[in-house]
Amino acid sequence: MIVEGLRQILDLLFPRVCMLCRRPVVEEQPAWLCSSCQDDLSPIPQGCTKCGAPIQTRPSPVLNASLNHSASGGPKRPKKPKLPECPFCKGQRWEFGRAWCYTVYQSTASRAVRVMKEAHGEPLTRSIGDLLAVWLKSQEGFTPEAYDMIVPIPQHWLRRLTHRYNQANTLGERIGQSLSMRCSESVLRRSRWTQKQGMKTISERRENLLEAFEVPKPETVRYRSFLLIDDVMTSGATLQEAAKALRAAGARRVDAVVFARGVNAPKRLGNPQTQSRSKEDLTFDQNIREIQETTTEDLRRRIH
Repeated sequence: MIVEGLRQILDLLFPRVCMLCRRPVVEEQPAWLCSSCQDDLSPIPQGCTKCGAPIQTRPSPVLNASLNHSASGGPKRPKKPKLPECPFCKGQRWEFGRAWCYTVYQSTASRAVRVMKEAHGEPLTRSIGDLLAVWLKSQEGFTPEAYDMIVPIPQHWLRRLTHRYNQANTLGERIGQSLSMRCSESVLRRSRWTQKQGMKTISERRENLLEAFEVPKPETVRYRSFLLIDDVMTSGATLQEAAKALRAAGARRVDAVVFARGVNAPKRLGNPQTQSRSKEDLTFDQNIREIQETTTEDLRRRIH
């Protein structure tokens, strides 16, 4: 009661504002997101049960009718439309079992991710973590008791020196506090420096992250189950390599939770020989083709 009263007084003296739109935030939960921005961060309604990518269903007009009639004139019950195969998973062997992805990386979600990556963005990251924790409780197949520990995607130590915090670790800690799960940033480590993924194509992302993680103490991982946490997943390269390192160290099960699921990555424009830095987004189909045409062996030859 006293704490709540003090908070109300502080809100009157120093009103909180939404970190995305700067509107006043009074009684909303989470604390640094207004109700309007929370509505914009809508969960993916139909996500792939493997990689979390949104799957669009296009039922035919016949299936949309409440009743269809056969040639003989009798009523026929409409068939339930079959979900299409996820194009991101076609021909792909994921090292993790399943990824739960909250929303699509666009509009408000992309703005939230950019703020979360800044040094001043930790309050927003805590609010996003609280949002994820509430959402996870309602997700089919998710049970906190199935995991021994939450493992945030780690930053390289050089990057950590220039950043005040690791947004993945803050997300993991908030989810862990809400769901009574342990969270540890020391289970996984970046084994080498990697460039930022933002403006890279799908194949460049996979090359950049190949063999980029290691487990310092494999004995702490063996026969245990882990839940990876990250802010964004586009190509899946980061989660793929992190899960691969955990599985190689003996982990029994590795799944993942991600705030925003990207479905487009950049493509380089112009003549490659000119080293043009101009890029535009790949279409969804181009994205899928690049994923399927780039093999792990091709990438390994490039970095060794």
